[in-house]
Amino acid sequence: MKSSRLTAVVLLAGLPALAAADCSPTTRVTGTNLTNLITGNTVCATRGSDVWQEQHRAGGQLWDYKMGPGHPIDPTKQVGTWSIARNFVTYCYTGGICYSYSVHGTGAGPYSFCYANGTEVVSGATFKPGNASCP
Repeated sequence: MKSSRLTAVVLLAGLPALAAADCSPTTRVTGTNLTNLITGNTVCATRGSDVWQEQHRAGGQLWDYKMGPGHPIDPTKQVGTWSIARNFVTYCYTGGICYSYSVHGTGAGPYSFCYANGTEVVSGATFKPGNASCP
């Protein structure tokens, strides 16, 4: 990963379990709770020294924080769109690749992203309010 950047496509396709919520129906975040968790917030996940931090901006814009706004080499930029339908969050990345996930967790997290078949794809994710960088 260059400059601590990991695209969500790579992360969501291959992150191992990081001790978080599982894909149990009892931990699934749905309805207004899912909308409030995602909308306007930044999702954070790590894998070793790699950091994934995507901002869910207004109008369904998905931005990768990368090294931050104004960084000369790896600035924050839009990488696609996001939407919520039928209790799934769908990410469509520039180039046309889309992925849909259910989100599982309780309280302040951590959270898991899971495929419709119940397979956990990402665990250990957290959310920060607003368009922020992750710790």
